[in-house]
Amino acid sequence: MNKIKTLVRKEILDILRDKKTLIIMVAVPILLYPAMIIGMVMIMSMIVASQEETIHTAAYAAEYEEQAAVLEQIYEDYKEDFNLKLEFLSLSEEDKETTKDSYDAWISFNESETGLGVTVEYTSTDQDSGYTESILEDLVDIYRDDLLAEKLEAHGLTEDFLTPVTYEAKDSVSASESAGMNLGGSIGMLLVVTIMLGAFYPAIDATTGEKERGTLETLLTLPVTNFQMIMSKYIAVSLFACVTAVLSLVSLGASVVFLINSVSDGLSEEFAGIDFSMILSWMPVLLLVMIVTALLITAFSMIFCVFAKSFKEANNYITPVMLIVMFASMAGMLPSVELNYKTALIPIVNVSLLIKQVMAQQMSLALAGITIGINFCYSVLVVWILAKMYDSENILFADGFQSFKLFEKRSEIKKGTVPKMGDLILSVVVLLLLVLYLGTAATAKSVFGGTVVNQILILAMPLLLVWYMKSDIKKLFSLKVPKIKDILGGLILYVGVYAIMLVVSYVLVLIFPESAENTQMTFDLMMEQPFVLVVLVMAVMPAIGEELYFRGLIFGSMRYRYKAVWAIVVSSVIFGAFHLSIVKILPTGMLGACFAYITYTSGSIYIGMFLHFFNNLMSAVAMKYPEQMEKILPILMKTEFRTSDILLLLGVGIICITAGIYVLKRNRDSISKVM
Repeated sequence: MNKIKTLVRKEILDILRDKKTLIIMVAVPILLYPAMIIGMVMIMSMIVASQEETIHTAAYAAEYEEQAAVLEQIYEDYKEDFNLKLEFLSLSEEDKETTKDSYDAWISFNESETGLGVTVEYTSTDQDSGYTESILEDLVDIYRDDLLAEKLEAHGLTEDFLTPVTYEAKDSVSASESAGMNLGGSIGMLLVVTIMLGAFYPAIDATTGEKERGTLETLLTLPVTNFQMIMSKYIAVSLFACVTAVLSLVSLGASVVFLINSVSDGLSEEFAGIDFSMILSWMPVLLLVMIVTALLITAFSMIFCVFAKSFKEANNYITPVMLIVMFASMAGMLPSVELNYKTALIPIVNVSLLIKQVMAQQMSLALAGITIGINFCYSVLVVWILAKMYDSENILFADGFQSFKLFEKRSEIKKGTVPKMGDLILSVVVLLLLVLYLGTAATAKSVFGGTVVNQILILAMPLLLVWYMKSDIKKLFSLKVPKIKDILGGLILYVGVYAIMLVVSYVLVLIFPESAENTQMTFDLMMEQPFVLVVLVMAVMPAIGEELYFRGLIFGSMRYRYKAVWAIVVSSVIFGAFHLSIVKILPTGMLGACFAYITYTSGSIYIGMFLHFFNNLMSAVAMKYPEQMEKILPILMKTEFRTSDILLLLGVGIICITAGIYVLKRNRDSISKVM
């Protein structure tokens, strides 16, 4: 701890030397919100004042002098109720087009047997014209009500005659709570974005800055562990992010109070009636949430900056993180999204929703605790990954994401080149965009056709990439005939992972039933095709294309430059994410990790291909012939698991996974040397 303290002091001094960081950390939260809010109030006040002094003109044809006089008289009678000045201008019909600049709106009258018709021509893009139309609409409404009252009185009736049935809705939520809910979404987004800005620049300086200054190598020679070094950097950057969070909360809170108190007359009563005393009583919890959010954003920022070699490059890498954080923080602005036991598990989103809940004076301490705990756990996980990355010189001193061999001419690429990390990321982004656009367009016409298009795209990507890179296909894709022992070990491991996967899928279906229903609906549409085509598209094509891309190209390329565990984890996460379903991401990711580990230990991709084919074939058979499958393997068709079923599956899973790893691991070292 003494070493970490010394390193923390060193990191803080380095950050304080950067004046840009101090400006972002101090000036933004202290000055930005008051400037924005006070400026907004002043601008709105100026607009209202200017409109009150502006004379708005409504023109009409001279032959309708009598009808226009009625509206003019009504305006004179109710002038005090309007904040705008209005004048009526009589023109000839011929002057209507030539004198457009002299009036804001034109009134036309049309008398018929049923009554008087009033038409107002105005320009919606012109603010003065829009205000004029609004006043005229109110005047016509008053005129209509007066005429209606006269007719009812002539027949000895009252206005109650027009409303034989009345309706009244009473909101169980108070007006102040509703106002706080509307205001809280924007406040949550602003706070998260400010914390993000406070964390980004110190994170870049503490990681990429060391590389750019050439001091990282010196730090690595000090008598400290890499963990101590990265923890000191993380603590220092987190400290600045937390300071930004506190200043942002105080500044924004003071600004909002000023806004409410200074212009309460111009706001609706419910906004002016927000119970700030209750919100202040929850401030310690809200402050803790902000600090945990700062820790999480700091961890995410640093993990991306590790790959950059310059400040400019780090800004490029961190931009996607910024966009994701901003998008997630906007969840609080969506009226249909609220904080519950599901959304509390989503980082950043839960913070924005919690702030909205606080402003609405409806905060749940249980959900607040989950939000704080889950964000802290995510922070610990990301910091652990960051520490592992600092232990890898391949990551610290590699070319990073700037090496894109795909941008070189094919004639200049050497034979046997292995795609680098930049090439893999580019392939993932391009493939994802193709799936989202081409695949979605094809799916809109036919679910089956969309699936075919997606599988063709996934198969084409690795083949085109290795052709352009002149890669050794046999070595990169692990095209080796497997041994019997490896096949047996892979099969045992697959059974264990599949048993655990059933439990995980069952839990996810309980948590996200809507996602499960959408997935099931997609499969039901697939089953309308002949079973032979279903097997071809659901089992054969994924077993070849997805294995070549995820376990061949991505895993095969990463294992050359990084530890096998990273190659397995990254390829599996991407594999799960590509299935674009909440209930399928984790189970398919587990399956992907299983296939990647089998490929790594056996040196053959064919085992994973066969198991992938077998897995999808079983799913297709279960959906096409559920009654027959229930007789053969009833546990696969259960929609509800008892405790004994879960324990049985977990037990089988643990035993089979242990046995499978043992069988495969015995030959791993020799396989690794060959690869």
